[in-house]
Amino acid sequence: MSRSTSKSAYLSCGIISLVWLAFLGKVYAQQGFHDSVESRSLHVANTIEQINQGKFDKFEIHGLSRFDDEKKEVLKQWVKTGVNATRNALGVYPSRLIFHLVPKKSNQPVPWAYTRRDNPQRIYLHVDSRFPLQKFIDDWTIYHEISHLAIPYLGEKYAWLAEGFASFMQYQVMDKAGILDGTPEQHYRKKIAPHLKWFKSDLPPAAIARRLMNQKQYPAAYWGSAYFFILADNALSSQHNTSLARLISQYQLCCHARHGDVNQLMNDLDTLLGGSVMTKLLSEFEHQPAREIYPIEFE
Repeated sequence: MSRSTSKSAYLSCGIISLVWLAFLGKVYAQQGFHDSVESRSLHVANTIEQINQGKFDKFEIHGLSRFDDEKKEVLKQWVKTGVNATRNALGVYPSRLIFHLVPKKSNQPVPWAYTRRDNPQRIYLHVDSRFPLQKFIDDWTIYHEISHLAIPYLGEKYAWLAEGFASFMQYQVMDKAGILDGTPEQHYRKKIAPHLKWFKSDLPPAAIARRLMNQKQYPAAYWGSAYFFILADNALSSQHNTSLARLISQYQLCCHARHGDVNQLMNDLDTLLGGSVMTKLLSEFEHQPAREIYPIEFE
C-alpha cells in the first residue's frame, strides 16, 4: 500500500468512524463502562483527528545502522509490508508502531521476537539479514508481534489468551494480505492437532493453558489457546455476520488501552458487538471441562 493510498484509507476510516461517536456514547451509557461517556467519546474524537492528520501513517525502525545499505532496504521494505498488512486486517493502531531490529545469525529469517509494553510500546525483532525479502515477508513473526499490540497487555494470568490471540491473528493477517500459502483453517489444524492431547481433560482450558505456560510447553499453550479465537470467530460469523478481525478494528478506535483487565476487554468487545459472545466464551474456558470444548481430533 502506498503512502498516498494509506492516507486516503485512514481519512475514510476517520469519516466513517464519526458515526461511532453517537453510537458508542449510547452503548457505553447503557453498559455502565468504567470511564464516563464523555471521556470515551473524547478519546474517539481525538483518535479520529490524529488519523485525519496522518499521524498514524508512519512507524519507526531502530537498529538499521547495524546493517549494510542493501540489507537496510530489504528490512525496511519487510517492516513496511508487515505494518500495512496488519493494519489492513486489524485497523489503525492508536499508537505509533516502534520496531527495534537486532542482528542474529540463524537458520530462519526471524529466530526470535517479542513485544515490550513500555510507553511507548515496542517490538523487538532479531533478524538474520542474509535471507532475501520474500523469506521475511513469508515469515509469520512480524504479523504475530504486531497483532499482540491490537489488544491490551492482560498480565501473566492471561498470557495464554494473549498468545492465543496473536497466534490466531497472524494467519488472518497473512491471508487477507495474500501472503499465506493455503487457508488459515489448514494452518490452524496443522498447528493445533499435535496438542489436542493436553485438552482431553476435565480441567477447564484456561487452567490447562496456564499449566502449559508454567511448564514452558509454549507451542501447546499458544495453539491450544488459539482455539478460543477460532470458536469466537466462528460464533461472530454465524451469529452476527462479522469477524473477530473486524471487531478488533472497531475496538482499536474506541477502547484500546496499553494495559487492561481481561473482563473489561471482553465486555468492550461484546458491547461493540451488541451480544455476549466473548464474555460467554471466556467463562466457558475458565469453568467448563476442556474435553467438552475441544474436538477429539480434526477431520
